[in-house]
Amino acid sequence: MRSSLNISKVAAVVACAAVLPLAAAPAASAEDAYGSKAQGGVSIQAIDSYLSGVRPGFQSSKTDIGSAPTIIDFYDCRTSDHGLVNESTKVQLINYNYTTPNEYWEEKTFTACFDGGQSHGEWTGRKGDDLFFQIKAVNGTTSSGSGPTLSASRVHMW
Repeated sequence: MRSSLNISKVAAVVACAAVLPLAAAPAASAEDAYGSKAQGGVSIQAIDSYLSGVRPGFQSSKTDIGSAPTIIDFYDCRTSDHGLVNESTKVQLINYNYTTPNEYWEEKTFTACFDGGQSHGEWTGRKGDDLFFQIKAVNGTTSSGSGPTLSASRVHMW
């Protein structure tokens, strides 16, 4: 009787010890989903995420994707005023600089993702590692305080 009680206590302690690391582990979110891949011998940190109800002025996380061309793809986009004939969003690539002003690359207009497809923007000739993108306009509106919002089921930056 006593040995079965001790075995039960040991089993309970072992079960708690196995579950404890899971409870302490941080929860992952889509905004923090990073992947790593190699392109031309350069290690690239890609962002694989989504957008939900963002307005102009929204900035993505910064990533170090090396010196290869930067590509941003949006999939299955929607705006809060869905159904407008000319749905679009403007995206700008920015190189964050710690000691000098940021470098702002040209804006790209994304429209194909509003038909359930993919919009693709590629920036070449740039240098710098701490890159992020900013939503500059949604359906022509540049105000961050009002106007339509943008959602995309997937955003891939690499």
